[in-house]
Amino acid sequence: MDDVVSDRVESERTRSDLIGCIASIFAALAFLTLLLLPTVPGTEGRIYIILFVDPIARMIGYWAIYQRLADARPRWAELGFYPLILGTVLLIGRDALKESARINLLTPSDSPINSLDVLLELLVILILPFGLAIYAWLIATTRPLRRWLSFVIVPQVIIVFITLGPFAVPSLGGFRFSRLLVFYAMILSFAKAIWLYSPVAHPKVR
Repeated sequence: MDDVVSDRVESERTRSDLIGCIASIFAALAFLTLLLLPTVPGTEGRIYIILFVDPIARMIGYWAIYQRLADARPRWAELGFYPLILGTVLLIGRDALKESARINLLTPSDSPINSLDVLLELLVILILPFGLAIYAWLIATTRPLRRWLSFVIVPQVIIVFITLGPFAVPSLGGFRFSRLLVFYAMILSFAKAIWLYSPVAHPKVR
C-alpha cells in the first residue's frame, strides 16, 4: 500500500511544476548575480536582470503556481494570477523608467518623468499586492497544498507597500536595505522552486 501512495504523490509533480521550478531557480541565481554586480547606472548585466530575467522568471513562476491553485479553486486562482502578471509588467515599465533616468542623470522630479513614475508606482502598489495576497491565502487554505510558502509570500506584500508609491518609507531607500530586499527576493525564489518541485501532499490512503 505504501508503494501505491508513493506513486500517486510522485504523479502530482507536473510538467508545469518543473518549468516553474527551473524558472524560480534562474530568478534566484539572477538575484545572486545582482548582489555581486556594481550599482553603477547603465550596467549591462544589471539592466538585463532587472528588465528581462527577473520579471520573466517570476511570471513563469506565478503561472506554475496558478496551475496548482486552478485545480482546486479556478476562479480565485485567476483572480490572483492576472493582477500578478499585470503588476509585474507595470513594474518592468517603472524599473525601465528608473534606469533610464539614472543613465541620463535625470531626477525623479523632472517632468514628465515624475508624473509617469508616480502613476506606475501607484498602479503597481494597487495591483501587485492584491495578487500576492490572494496567492498566499489560497496556498494557506487549500488543503492538498503545502502551506509554508504562504508565510514566505506575506512579507513580500509588506515589502511592496514600504518600498513603492506614496506609502514608501524614505529611510528604507538606502543601499544596505536595497541589498537586503534583493537577498530576500533570492530566498523567496528558492522557496518557490522547492515548493514547486515538491509533489502535492495528499492524505495517505489506508
